[in-house]
Amino acid sequence: MGCCGGSNKVEPFDKKDSEDEEEFDGPTKDRSCRDVICCLIFLAFWGGMGYIAYVSILNGQPERLVFGVDSYGNVCGIKNKPLANVSLSGMDMRERKYVFYFNFLALSNPLEDSKVICVAGCPNGTFITANDVKDYAIEHNISLCSYDVDISDYTSASYGDTDDCPTLPLTSQITVLNRCLPADLLSTAASSIGFLNADLIKKIMSDIEKTWLQIVYLCAISVGLALVMTVIMRFFAKIIIYVVIIIFVVGSLAGTAFLWYLWYDADQKLKEIPSDLRLDSDKENVKTWLIYASVASGVTLILLLILLVMRKRIGLVVALFTEAGKAIAYSPFLLIQPFWTFLTVAILAGYWLFVYLYLATAGQPQVDSDTGFVEYVEDKEVTYFFWYHLFGLLWGSAFLWACQEITIAGAVAMWYFTRDKKNMPTFPILTSMYRVLRYHLGSVAFGSFLIALVQLARIILSYIQAKLQGAENKILQFLLKCLQCCLWCFEKFLKFINRNAYIEIAIHGYNFCKAAQRAFVVIVANALRVAAINSVGDFCLFLGKLAVVAATAVIGVEVFFKDLEDVHYEAIPIALACVFAFIISHTFLSVYEMTIDTIFICFCEDCEMNDGVTKPYFMSMDLMTYVDNASEAKEATEMRQKQTAAEKKMKEAEQEPK
Repeated sequence: MGCCGGSNKVEPFDKKDSEDEEEFDGPTKDRSCRDVICCLIFLAFWGGMGYIAYVSILNGQPERLVFGVDSYGNVCGIKNKPLANVSLSGMDMRERKYVFYFNFLALSNPLEDSKVICVAGCPNGTFITANDVKDYAIEHNISLCSYDVDISDYTSASYGDTDDCPTLPLTSQITVLNRCLPADLLSTAASSIGFLNADLIKKIMSDIEKTWLQIVYLCAISVGLALVMTVIMRFFAKIIIYVVIIIFVVGSLAGTAFLWYLWYDADQKLKEIPSDLRLDSDKENVKTWLIYASVASGVTLILLLILLVMRKRIGLVVALFTEAGKAIAYSPFLLIQPFWTFLTVAILAGYWLFVYLYLATAGQPQVDSDTGFVEYVEDKEVTYFFWYHLFGLLWGSAFLWACQEITIAGAVAMWYFTRDKKNMPTFPILTSMYRVLRYHLGSVAFGSFLIALVQLARIILSYIQAKLQGAENKILQFLLKCLQCCLWCFEKFLKFINRNAYIEIAIHGYNFCKAAQRAFVVIVANALRVAAINSVGDFCLFLGKLAVVAATAVIGVEVFFKDLEDVHYEAIPIALACVFAFIISHTFLSVYEMTIDTIFICFCEDCEMNDGVTKPYFMSMDLMTYVDNASEAKEATEMRQKQTAAEKKMKEAEQEPK
């Protein structure tokens, strides 16, 4: 059986069809649609998403969630339609925009019911008696009692949770998201956090408002710094990597030597003490330093042996950084690919939130026979719809990120497997994008489905953990945490396999399962090289991100905020700019990372398909240093280059007029 409708048999490296090897001349051009069933399932799933959106918009009322609703089904701030058998429903609340709770503390008790009304403004002040409420209503035209109680009757009205007027005494309240909340309660909550208080928040917001232009300038500068960093990675990756390794080696040796010195010093001091006066603690101290020094020596020796064994692989990492810089320089539009992905993911998130607001408020109004209040009862299907809708967000976002990865992989693979770069397409990224849309949407849908499925399992597990937060069964909680950790690791593994599977798809046009199997075989066969790339390479990229953030911070401190005197906390706007700088640098360097991974897989495939002598490599001379028959391959390549140059001169000579 094929995987999602396609054959998934993978030939071993040593048993591939020799004719296919001879005919291979770059990423497969004669492709066919792969994983069609998966593509159809994906489209059908989004048909279901459309149905959920239709039902939610038909039955939902997001205004209830955004503006709030009173006890009679009226949404505050809008003109409402009357409800059957509810006398105080259908009121015009355009002048009453805020939700007011008669007894706010009763909301935390599900057994108590507190009347909720819409008011023109939240009460400002302390109200001890009914006359205070009446005087406030007359002076400010803000009624705090039920709609059917006239202001003149406030003194004779009943006060309480479900009566005509709010529970007294009533303290001053402030507006939070159109809700009136007790100011003293919020102050208590803020003070419980420790450092957070209203004055601090006001100062921070004031600083952001005053320095928004400087923040924008720093964000723009960070974009330029990130672009500069991609150039630096190409030309200075070798220096950066070897400097880091030298610092690491010297630091390890120095740390080990220092531990031995501490042991020697403690041992000498112990020998100076007469044997009958030596304390057990002194002996233990010497023994402890000896253990630390011995362990450090063993670890340092192992690390040095690893570096010795992997020295050539580390050289390959340097060469891959250089080649990745060349590929991006040839197709600089690769760097803007993440911005399109961010845009589409933002649109997806906006659509998801829009539908969710309707879905969360989908329900039918019902009157409580005991209190006469209106309650909206959730439809039975809403819970199932929510999980379906949530999975749609996970699958859709994973799908869009996967499209970015396979598009970049396709463009870079075209660059790698083109011997004469002059014959490259003008816009390789558009060619790659066309192939993805035309042939491989099903494969992308399948790979992203697996990621989304694991993410959904993690969310469900987190939901179960939250429900069992107060449970006394510690063993169950421990098992759930272990399972959560395993799922996290499995998700990382899947993303790694998917990433390399998309590269195989970009090269050979396989279906997803065959590409994943092929990628797994390549990774296992080059395990040490992969380890070098994922350790040294990723660390080098991380240093690049930190360098962009640090440069942004220094420019902010020394240039934009040095002479500003009316800013309370200059670290806040600088921190915002640094967060943006990290996101931007991560965006650009993630393209660099995908380019490196693609070139590495192409390099491995090149080594398996060709021998460099009878069948020439596609790789550059720099990468050719790291193949087994490097000298023979370089010699054969140089001979072919000389022969090609001679033939070119002969053709030019023949074309010259006599």
